[in-house]
Amino acid sequence: MKKQELLQGMRDSIPIVLGYFPLGFAFGVLAVQVGLSIFQAGLMSILCFTGAGQYIAIGVMQAGGAVVTAILANILVNLRYFLFATSMVPHFKDLPAVPASLLSYGLTDETYAVAINRYQTKPATIAYMAGLNLTSHLAWITSTFIGAALGMLITNTDQYGFGFALPAMYTCLMVLMISKKSDIIAAICGALACLLMGYFFPESMANMSNIIIATLVGATIGVMIHEYD
Repeated sequence: MKKQELLQGMRDSIPIVLGYFPLGFAFGVLAVQVGLSIFQAGLMSILCFTGAGQYIAIGVMQAGGAVVTAILANILVNLRYFLFATSMVPHFKDLPAVPASLLSYGLTDETYAVAINRYQTKPATIAYMAGLNLTSHLAWITSTFIGAALGMLITNTDQYGFGFALPAMYTCLMVLMISKKSDIIAAICGALACLLMGYFFPESMANMSNIIIATLVGATIGVMIHEYD
């Protein structure tokens, strides 16, 4: 059973891996272009494992900003993981605390979407978490090292469409999770909230606080209308 759960987690990570490779590769390229070594770029992906946060850190470095600026920006952007982790608690209450806590380091937007969708019908297991989170993280680390190693050969990542990989992956994950009318309404409300925040408060797009607010709006509306679906 543990082997089956492990393999299922690895299989479920395939869409995430396909999205992570171009993103991690692009990050590796950008990292060496702002002065990081191959080892430093890879180490950041090992220790941080937050795509948006790592890109922000690279942007701050490129602009000559202070380290504290990158740290504070990462804290703000990654506040959404408090929401993700909290919603996972009911599913993890019967799991061994130590391995579950360690594997939760692999919690990202993508692994959360896949995992929470599965946990609606099947119980969480350590083996499944390991297959899903570790495979996804390994893909991110590997692609970062490859991108950093080949970074000097690529001068323009936009021409390869790397920037579209992340929204494309998020869109696919959202479509897979939609199963009823309330899901569609919550998704639309969240998207509208994100766009309106960005339009009326452009600075929210710089620190990505519009994403946090949109998440809260979408989740709140989803809970409110769920019982009427």
